[in-house]
Amino acid sequence: MEKSKLKSKDLHLKVLGLILAIAAISFPAAHAQKTIVDRTIDETEMIYLSAIREDFVNHRENVSLLYDIGMGIVQRIDSLFTGQRADTANTDLVRGIMVTRQYDRTIMAYRDILNGSYISDPQLKLKIARHAAFFKGYADAKREWDNQWDITARPFIYKHGLFNHPPVSRTSEPEKRYDLYRDSEFRTVLWDRRMFAYDVTYITPALLESADAIIERIDELLND
Repeated sequence: MEKSKLKSKDLHLKVLGLILAIAAISFPAAHAQKTIVDRTIDETEMIYLSAIREDFVNHRENVSLLYDIGMGIVQRIDSLFTGQRADTANTDLVRGIMVTRQYDRTIMAYRDILNGSYISDPQLKLKIARHAAFFKGYADAKREWDNQWDITARPFIYKHGLFNHPPVSRTSEPEKRYDLYRDSEFRTVLWDRRMFAYDVTYITPALLESADAIIERIDELLND
């Protein structure tokens, strides 16, 4: 009788151990399945992700465009200061450096993305929040630089007859006092313009890299 009880007890323990083992194996799988379900993107979030992607692609193109404008200004003014320019006609000197185009700030609509439940992916939320803060600082700075140009440089250039040909003297040579590039004040204005444009080109690679990381993450989520 005692042996029978011992055998029954051993069998009970073995069955209990088997049940616990099965439960231990099943729990991680069930947990993993729940995690996958939690990360599934619903239709509404897909709409948000697609819209954000489109805005960031346009944002990247806008940043690249302003980089090209800024680099053109830098190269144009540098060629004057280094003596590489053959002609120094007033109208030709400033053609291209008058542009004061601002950044398109559409992506700033997503700067508070962390406060909403529109996006479930934490990596993307952080990338967007950091980029928006980073971009806003430089967009504000560029606006101030362009405003300074509009307030100080434009009136100076217009006052000195930028778009008028200098009168011809008795020797049939343009009078030097009408050549703006010889004016020390104008050269100072040009140098400020050159430095502002250079700052735009200097920060552009970091902005593009950040935007690319966001677009890449969105593509991963949309294709997952």
